[in-house]
Amino acid sequence: MSRLLAATLSLGLALTLGACASDPVDGNANGSSRPTPTPDQALVPEVPTQALVEVDPALYDDGFGWFSFKVGEGPTWCTITPETDRVLCEQNEAAAQYLPVPPAEGCEGSYGYQVQLWAAQPEVGAIAEFPCASGQFQDPSVAQILPSGSKISVGSISCFVEDITARCENLNGQWIAFGPAVWSING
Repeated sequence: MSRLLAATLSLGLALTLGACASDPVDGNANGSSRPTPTPDQALVPEVPTQALVEVDPALYDDGFGWFSFKVGEGPTWCTITPETDRVLCEQNEAAAQYLPVPPAEGCEGSYGYQVQLWAAQPEVGAIAEFPCASGQFQDPSVAQILPSGSKISVGSISCFVEDITARCENLNGQWIAFGPAVWSING
């Protein structure tokens, strides 16, 4: 009887600890001690098999040398900043249909509603990550719509839109995807 009890306890402990292990896809993308719930990764736009319509970036210049676009007809928008060679995509918290992302240790601002990708490793942080935000990075009200099936390239960053989700990548093949139903970080 004691062997059965020991085996049952061992199995229970193994299952409990196994559930705490972090997985690169579902794991701990935020530096928090809590696991990060991830949306269905089948919703992430794959690299297109058909040619995308390449747009003239000048049409999306905000007048200050940044390039902002609304992601299709959805609630998400992205800004490519050439001087820092990065893209930041964001949306209002109310637009998110995925489970809240636990904030990183020490983050007192909004978290999980912006995701950024750098062309190269920044001095601080990861190439692709959720930043701790104190508010919107860019005003989406003046941004032009980048329609589904379109692509914009500025510096070392290119983004394309599939329906209402953006997928942006750098020249090293690292990427982010962001929309109201899904986020994904591959950096």
